[in-house]
Amino acid sequence: MSPGATDRRHQLQELLFLHERMLQLAEEGKWTDVAAAEAIRRKRLEHYFQKPVDREQVDQVRGALESMLELNNRILLLVKKGRGGVGQDISEIQKGRRAMAAYGKNTDVSTGSIRHRGQ
Repeated sequence: MSPGATDRRHQLQELLFLHERMLQLAEEGKWTDVAAAEAIRRKRLEHYFQKPVDREQVDQVRGALESMLELNNRILLLVKKGRGGVGQDISEIQKGRRAMAAYGKNTDVSTGSIRHRGQ
């Protein structure tokens, strides 16, 4: 495995960890921290998806994106419950959801295809 692939795998693991941390913060009602983590998440997602996904990483990235989307949905539910659907924090979380959808142009999880180098 090339050093670049190892670095991308590490970045993907960090993104998953960040999503899990955001869920934990939401469960604790730490909405300001959730919003701050969202800003970090957005930047890291943008950075990660600046390059197409390599063919050998397709399955790993697909699984990670599915997990991230599930975690994000759980976070959104908690935010709506905890904040009554009001405030900037929800707006920031929804921006993250839209950002993940935009990154979906590299990925179509429902069909299992990911645009990668060489296509």
